[in-house]
Amino acid sequence: MAILSAFGQNSGAPTEVDPGVAVGIELNHRVRLDLYTGREKSDELDSSKWKIGGGVSLRTKPLFKNFIDHFDADKQHVLVAAVMYEYSKASDAEIRSIEHKLMLDATGRYAFGGKILISDRNRFEFRWVDGDSRFRYRNRLFVERPWKAWKIKKREITTYGGAEAFWDQKFTKWNQFRFTAGVQFPIPALKRTSIDLYCERAHCVTCSNPNVNVFGASIYIFFSNRK
Repeated sequence: MAILSAFGQNSGAPTEVDPGVAVGIELNHRVRLDLYTGREKSDELDSSKWKIGGGVSLRTKPLFKNFIDHFDADKQHVLVAAVMYEYSKASDAEIRSIEHKLMLDATGRYAFGGKILISDRNRFEFRWVDGDSRFRYRNRLFVERPWKAWKIKKREITTYGGAEAFWDQKFTKWNQFRFTAGVQFPIPALKRTSIDLYCERAHCVTCSNPNVNVFGASIYIFFSNRK
């Protein structure tokens, strides 16, 4: 999986461009190796941070044979668990912030008639920010549907939407909320590749910029070593 993203915000909010690249390699039917790097908004400073990370995801036996995704095989499994590590660094003037993060994910899915897929991702983040240990929990609920009537080279166009909430130990409350909607188009010239166009509304009760409107474009490419 590879991701290249560009974000824009409304004229009343700061604007940033967040490029990124991620690679997902399916080692077999149950295991995938994930590597990524890129830039995103820092949680600690009024600037962006560069990050690099990687990990392994494990899948259960596939149960959604009727919900076929041409790009991400995880969507055919009722449960996917992952262990990830991330290093990131942000700087603002003469202030620098370094973070090490260990992430444990558990994503449950359920498909309705091969038409609608609901995903619930639970993420536990063990963070070390400038030497201080912190904990954060994130829950993301996602709904997506491929449209058989809308196809590009026999591959469906998919629409999706979701919401994510953050509970931060530092503030002992739910302090961030993100709402996302978008559409995924297959790229005919590249196998197992798609482009996502989406918009996001982010609200943070503990940030200097409480509301951000985000528009993004992401390219996803998956690789497989299995036969």
